[in-house]
Amino acid sequence: MTPSSSPGWLVTLVIVRRELILFVRQPARIAAAIGTPCLFWLFMASGFAQSLKPEHLGDTSYGTYLLPGMMTLVAVFAAIFSSISIIEDRREGWLQAVLVSPAPRWSIALGKILGGTVVAWTQAALLLAAAPLLDIQLSLTTIVLSLIGVGVTSFAMTAVGVAFAWRTETTAAFHAIMNIVFMPAWLLSGSLFPPTGSSAWLGWLVKLNPLSWCTQSIRGPLMGDTSIIPLLAALAFAGASLAVATWIVSSQSKRIA
Repeated sequence: MTPSSSPGWLVTLVIVRRELILFVRQPARIAAAIGTPCLFWLFMASGFAQSLKPEHLGDTSYGTYLLPGMMTLVAVFAAIFSSISIIEDRREGWLQAVLVSPAPRWSIALGKILGGTVVAWTQAALLLAAAPLLDIQLSLTTIVLSLIGVGVTSFAMTAVGVAFAWRTETTAAFHAIMNIVFMPAWLLSGSLFPPTGSSAWLGWLVKLNPLSWCTQSIRGPLMGDTSIIPLLAALAFAGASLAVATWIVSSQSKRIA
């Protein structure tokens, strides 16, 4: 059997199933991915709300503004944990076994990305249950658009994580990437504060940050904005991330195997 004739989609589904099994067997991973953003939101939205509330929010409470940012943070954390599993799979030999199989390389990349996406989406979507506590008016359209935004964000960030983790040898090195790439991207995504109150150069960084488009695709529907432009921009970012991750997996597979 050649790579082109092997059931690529079947391989993808098998890898997705494996990612989900690994996820449910690691309760600490669930607690870390959801607990940290929840505590962050609790402290920022209630304890420090009066001292941190930006003037540019108008009548919107800071907790309401912050909720989509915490959903983005959950997606980022989940993408980080899913990506780290690639390094562990390489160390344990599982990844090498997959790479020497006739499975097409795109199916391996897509399986890791989709598996991480499902995990990230599930965790981030749980925070939407807090919307009624913030007097956010939810409708079927609002819920669907927000959940689609969460899904696109989860997919894009997992693909970025896979691209970095595939070329990273150790978990320590990936933690460095997390501190240099993932966290600054989240901080500059408009998750904590609206960019309208920032300096000009920082405002441009926020506008050019792809994670800002993802965050806005989640926040827009919850704030009453049904424009699909942020969602389309986030979809473009997700597509580009998938292309890069697939190319890296294909070009680096021989070296790893």
